[in-house]
Amino acid sequence: MKARSWLSRSAVIGVLAGVVALGPGRAAADQMEVPVDPTAPARVGFDVRVIKPADDDGRHLRLTIQRTIPAGSPAEGTSLLVLRRPAAAGDGTSARATQVGDGVGPTLSGEFLGGGAAVIDASTMELGQGTKLGAWVVVAMVEGDAKKAATVDDEVPPQKAAVYALVPARVADGKVVGFPGEAVVLAPATPEAAWFNRGRAFYLLFVVLTGVALFVYMRLARTRAKDMFIRRIPGVDAIEDAVGRSTEMGRPVLYVTGIEEITDIQTIASLLILGRVAELTAEYDTEIKVANTYPMTMVVAEEIVRNSYANVGRLDAHRPENVMFITTEQFAFAAAVNGMILRDRPATNIYLGRFFAESLMLAETGFLTGAVQIAGTAEFTQLPFFIAACDYTLIGEELYATSAYLSRDPNQIAQLKAADVMKVVSAILIVVGVIAMTVYHRDLLGELFP
Repeated sequence: MKARSWLSRSAVIGVLAGVVALGPGRAAADQMEVPVDPTAPARVGFDVRVIKPADDDGRHLRLTIQRTIPAGSPAEGTSLLVLRRPAAAGDGTSARATQVGDGVGPTLSGEFLGGGAAVIDASTMELGQGTKLGAWVVVAMVEGDAKKAATVDDEVPPQKAAVYALVPARVADGKVVGFPGEAVVLAPATPEAAWFNRGRAFYLLFVVLTGVALFVYMRLARTRAKDMFIRRIPGVDAIEDAVGRSTEMGRPVLYVTGIEEITDIQTIASLLILGRVAELTAEYDTEIKVANTYPMTMVVAEEIVRNSYANVGRLDAHRPENVMFITTEQFAFAAAVNGMILRDRPATNIYLGRFFAESLMLAETGFLTGAVQIAGTAEFTQLPFFIAACDYTLIGEELYATSAYLSRDPNQIAQLKAADVMKVVSAILIVVGVIAMTVYHRDLLGELFP
């Protein structure tokens, strides 16, 4: 009896394949039996499940493969080559056995490969994941003990049905030396996204907790915004003194909004603070000059300054030409601002926003002129330069908190307080996670936030 008949004539093949109608994580039975020849060798059994993993995003299928190989079977010592191709018309709804070659050697026939491919000698190829064999793609090579079920997780195109083939392969020295028998081609299976990813439930809890904290503080801030505690920020308290110093010396205030566009969060925070600074300069009848890197930032800054002057009844003192667009080139902008500092000798320089390499150039130039300098940025790589050369520095999130600190706006205060609550919660989680890992060797944070 030829070796290729061991599966087609003597095997009883039970194939369990997932179907589209079922929910994630389940599979349906689709059993096929091949008639048994009483004169054939011992039987080989297959138990295969193709399931949609629970909590999946609709891009994965999972195969669990169990082979029962009796002693003396030609399949002893073989591996399983797992292949995948897109489903096609005529694939049917049940598993089937098919010939892959001559049943002995390492060749795959063009009929099995499909896609117009010719005969392929697998012994000349490295059959790694992703290797194309005609219409098929190699998913995995299931090695070793056939008594243990193997699990294969495969990433597939979303919403596209896929067909898998399990090809018995004999491997020696890392090369396929034969395909003893026929392959099992499974019914088409389609990945399906779950409605919810239960593994990320703690993310939802975190978002809900943030929303609750924000809602509670918004209600409190509407009635007692002025009484809600916000930590003093020395750099912000110094703004009024610095503007007063400029007034006494008869010199202008220079305000730099950073070097990013208006869509940047640090630029937005800087513009919010600009409104308060402009009100102070209007009250003290002090000239303010605002340097901007982008035209749109200049337009918004000019409107903010105009409104600030109008709010204190000094609209006639507003000079639109003092809100300037200079250039979008980083170091050309720095050179221009340095020139303004050396020519106009402002008594107060305020640098708030996103800064990069020009931070030290600006701060050092202002230091040489003896100006009071207040800086703030969330770029931690630039903070050392501002701290060294400026009188006051807003560090990191202090830049974002300043607008709430100055305006006492209920909405901004509520956001600030809710953020502080979540920082406390995060700190507690970190401490608990460190204790769990140290004492129990358990990655608690990894489990809560996969």
